[in-house]
Amino acid sequence: MTRFLIRAAFGLALVSAASPALAQNFSNLPLRNPRQPPEGYISVQSGISISYPVADGDSEAQQEKALKSFYKIAASSCATLLDTIADACEISAMSSSSSVTNLDNRGTRLSISGQVTMSVKLKPSAAAAK
Repeated sequence: MTRFLIRAAFGLALVSAASPALAQNFSNLPLRNPRQPPEGYISVQSGISISYPVADGDSEAQQEKALKSFYKIAASSCATLLDTIADACEISAMSSSSSVTNLDNRGTRLSISGQVTMSVKLKPSAAAAK
């Protein structure tokens, strides 16, 4: 009987310790519910994909250089929108991934791809055309 009570108490302690984690609302996590743009703004997504040949040598330095190029392109996305259709722009989310491939032995290539999500307030003329 004592063993049963010890096991029951231990099981009850485990369940009560796990209950706060089970009570969390996972739909409020940033990755599952992207930030909504402020009132008067729209969300604009841009996909970016770049590929570089990989030379023999320091592949880490080449990957870092490629990622820097990706982030420079992503950062300039708002500038392009401000030059054309936007009064205000802010990057609200970004993702990137990299891979190295060697297709048909034509040489190794480093590919960087990702998405940039921006909150954009349209210029009055662009908003009217919407």
